[in-house]
Amino acid sequence: MEVLVEIFYGILLSAWFWIVLFSVLLGCFLVFLYRRGKLYALGELEYGRAFSADGIFVGDEFTFTETVHNPTLFPLFSVEISFFVPAGFVIDGVECREYKRIVSVFHIPPRASVRKEHVVSVEARGMYEMQSASVFYRKNEFPFSVPFRLYVFPRAAAVNLDELPALYRAGDYIASRKSIEDPFFLSEIRPYRLGDPMRAINFKASVRSFSGGRPQLMSNAYDSSRSFDTMIFLDLFSGDETTKETRREEHLERGLSFATYLLSETLKQGGTIGFASNCASGTNAYLHVPCASGAIHARHILECFASLSYTGRDYSIASLLEQIPYGLPPKTDIYLITPYVNLRTATVLSRLERMGRNVLVIPLDGRRA
Repeated sequence: MEVLVEIFYGILLSAWFWIVLFSVLLGCFLVFLYRRGKLYALGELEYGRAFSADGIFVGDEFTFTETVHNPTLFPLFSVEISFFVPAGFVIDGVECREYKRIVSVFHIPPRASVRKEHVVSVEARGMYEMQSASVFYRKNEFPFSVPFRLYVFPRAAAVNLDELPALYRAGDYIASRKSIEDPFFLSEIRPYRLGDPMRAINFKASVRSFSGGRPQLMSNAYDSSRSFDTMIFLDLFSGDETTKETRREEHLERGLSFATYLLSETLKQGGTIGFASNCASGTNAYLHVPCASGAIHARHILECFASLSYTGRDYSIASLLEQIPYGLPPKTDIYLITPYVNLRTATVLSRLERMGRNVLVIPLDGRRA
C-alpha cells in the first residue's frame, strides 16, 4: 500500500504528468469549441445546385453542379451533404436501380465557395423531381430546400420503312404550282423564327415592326407545294381485352418514340404539329395539344411525352378521331399510332379519307383491321 502511495505521489510531483493532463484538457476544450463552432457554421451554410439542362432525351448526359458557400470565419472539414436520386439515374457512373441516397463530401475554407460537378444520365423516360438536401452532424439536421424538375423525353425511333412504305406521306397535298417554294408567291409576312434563311428576312417590314417597343425582324413566308402540318394520335387501349398491362406499357414507350420521330421530322420542315392521346392527363380523360409551331410549343409537346403514363382509363380513340380532326386545317396530315384498328376506328378513318384527309396508321403490333 505504501508503495502505491509513493508511486502516486511521485506521479503528482512529475512535470510530465501535468503537461499531459493539460494537453488532454486543452484538446477536449478545443474539440468542444470546434463542435460548437461547426454547429454554428453549418447553420449559416448556403447550398445551391444547378443543372446544365432541365430537359434531355433518354440516355443523354448532363451536368449536375453543387455549390456550397461558407459565409463564416470558421473552416469546415468533411461536410457531408446528402440528397436522394430517383431510380433510373446514372450519376458519376453509379446506376441507381431504386431511390438512392447520394453523399457529397466538402472541405470549405472560411468565406469561400466550393463546387462539385457530377455527370448524370437517365435511362428511362419520365418527369423527375429532386426536392431537398441535408447535412447531418451529431444528431443535428440542416435541411436545404432546392427543388428541381427534370423532363426526360423519349428518344426518337424511326418506323421501319420496309414495313410501312407510306410513312412519308406527310406533304402529299399537291398544289397547282410544281415548285416546292416559289419566291413570287408570298403567303404572309410573319415575325422572324430561329432558323429562317437570310433571304427570307423582309428588311422593309422589319423597319416598321416593333414588339414591346423594340424593333422586330420580319420574315417572308412563301406558299409551298407541300403541306407539312401534322396531327398525331396515340392510342393505347385498342386491342384484345387480355392485353397485359406490361404490354400496354411497352406500347406506350414505343408509341412515344414514334411520335417523337414524327415531331422531329415535322419541325425540320417548318410545319405545325399537334398531339392527342386517349391516355388520361390529370383530371381529363384524354390529352389534346392543338396544332401550332415554334420552340415553346414543341417543348410543351415533349413535356407531355415525358409526363404521360398509362393509368388504365379506357377512352375510345375513335371518339377522339370524331372530335379533333374536324377543327384542323384541311391540309393537316393525320397519323394514328395504335396497337390495333377495330371496326369503329376503321370506319372513322375511312370517313376522314373520303373528306380528303391524308391518314396514315402506324401499328404498334403489326396488325391492321
